[in-house]
Amino acid sequence: MDTSKFCARFDNTFPRDKIATPTFLYGNRILRIFFDPCPIVIGMSSIKNQRLLNIAFSCLDTNESYLEVGTYLGKSLISAMLGNSERKIYACDNFSQFAFSNSFERLQNNLRKYKLDKSVTFYNEDFLEVLNKDKIAVPVGVYFYDGAHDESSQYLAIKKVENLLSDEAVVIVDDWRFAEDSKSYAKVGTEKAIAESSHEWKVLYELPARYNGDRAMWWNGVCVFSFRRRKV
Repeated sequence: MDTSKFCARFDNTFPRDKIATPTFLYGNRILRIFFDPCPIVIGMSSIKNQRLLNIAFSCLDTNESYLEVGTYLGKSLISAMLGNSERKIYACDNFSQFAFSNSFERLQNNLRKYKLDKSVTFYNEDFLEVLNKDKIAVPVGVYFYDGAHDESSQYLAIKKVENLLSDEAVVIVDDWRFAEDSKSYAKVGTEKAIAESSHEWKVLYELPARYNGDRAMWWNGVCVFSFRRRKV
């Protein structure tokens, strides 16, 4: 992954002086449908989050993969893939959260609607059982983590993925914002893992939200990192 290419494409779409500015068209219940690449899929993601993932996916090298933990019903996954060149794609969810509306069958149905069900290697299990080279065989150029955001899970999600990443990669962590309406420990768990790393991690973007579910901004906040492997 050429992270400089990713930054150039992202900055062209979201100028840095506008990152913290709400886009009210995206917040409007009716108008945002015209900007959503998969409006029929239910999900907890804003238009900006969807475009971020699509841009990152578009920068993958041919020998790299996309890895997503926490697919829910597939909105983020579909948004990343649509319109992009074919790449190896891994996704994982054990459907333990939002049980009233969350299921593998609904995810598969949504992927089928966009003719993407054959493109994804999906693991219906805990992500800690998935983050190994037996299951993730192609180096990961883009890693999107939106699984459990308690401190321990978040720490392990970063710690265990390092060996799977390409020598240069983009890592996207959702629910970066800690507040009473989210209580996500994404930031503290990630920073703890990075502090212990022997490789180079750099914050590229901290993308804000005013509250959890902010459709005009970045839903509940996102942090985007570059990763570079240090050769021993």
